[in-house]
Parts: sequence; C-alpha cells; structure tokens
Amino acid sequence: MNEAVSSPKSNLKIYFTLLLVLLGFVSCVQLSHYYVSLPEIQRLGVSGHMKNKADEAVRLAFDLYKIELDYSEESVKDVEQILALSHERYLQDPEPKRNITPAARAYLWGAYVGEVIKSVKKSEWKLDPETEAITLQLTEEAQQPEFMPMKWCYLRITEGKPQDNVWFKYLLVTSDSSPSDPKHEEIRKIREQFPEK
Repeated sequence: MNEAVSSPKSNLKIYFTLLLVLLGFVSCVQLSHYYVSLPEIQRLGVSGHMKNKADEAVRLAFDLYKIELDYSEESVKDVEQILALSHERYLQDPEPKRNITPAARAYLWGAYVGEVIKSVKKSEWKLDPETEAITLQLTEEAQQPEFMPMKWCYLRITEGKPQDNVWFKYLLVTSDSSPSDPKHEEIRKIREQFPEK
C-alpha cells in the first residue's frame, strides 16, 4: 500500500505559503483603500485634479443649465452667463446658506476657465503647499504671472460687479500685446460698462 503520508514539515510549508498569500492579499486591499482615500489632488497631481474639476463643471453646466461647454474660448461666455445667474440666485439665498455653495461652484467654474486658458496660452496649474491655494501660471510670459480663476468666479458670484466679469478677465489674460488682436476691441466694449469712478 502506497499511501501518501504528508510530513509535518510539508504541511508547515503549505500553511506558511497560504499565510503569505493571505497577507499579500490583505496588504493589497489596504494599499488600494489607502490610495483611494487619498485626496484626488495627491493621486492625480494638481493638473489632473483641475482637469477633473473642469470636467465636473461641464457636466454641471449641462445638468443644471442645459449648456454644453466644449472648452472653446467662446464657452467662457457661457460660464459668465452661468455665473451671472448664480449671482442672482446668491442674492436671493438667505445668509446662512450663502457660505459654502459659492466657493464649491466657483472652484469648478474656475477650473474650467483655467483649462480653457491653458488651451490658448502656455500655462500650468500650481499648488502652494503652505496655503493650499491653486493658481494658474503663464509659463511663456516674461514675468510668469499667476492668476486665480477660482477667485474670479467666486467674486462674480458673490460680488457681481461689472469688473468681476469672467469673460473680461479671460480676455485680459489671453489677449496678445499687439493692437491688432480683436480681443482688445471686446475688452474696450466691456470696460465701457464699468461705472465711472
């Protein structure tokens, strides 16, 4: 009779192998949970995070306003229209409700405007680790100026002054210095709407 009898040593090897496989599986699950629970900005980087927020703005524009944003320069006018409506709604909201919604929405709309600027002017998103402020920096300009499209949108919603017009600010940032740039005429027309000082 040739019955296979397993030795205690071979059983120990099998148990040890199963234990290692189980520990490896548990570690993978824990790491994937850690990765998923990391803030999106850490997982994707600031550029990936802002692109995701811009895509959220596209969905929000369609869901709430039936406006299709397509990342074209002209679509920034649509964002300005949405912000004007948001300002009117903001003024009608009671005080306690005003605090978080404008900031959250301004973040999305600003991400979208920033992504459109990036498609026209060489620029990149920057994160200040100390303040956690995100800015858009024009990388081919001599001074490499930084802008805050999210702040533009927040001021447009909460203040609503003519000079808070996001289309106007977009034109200022993306226009060329040459006088023949057609954006200069549009900038002049918008400036005429500003109140006299």
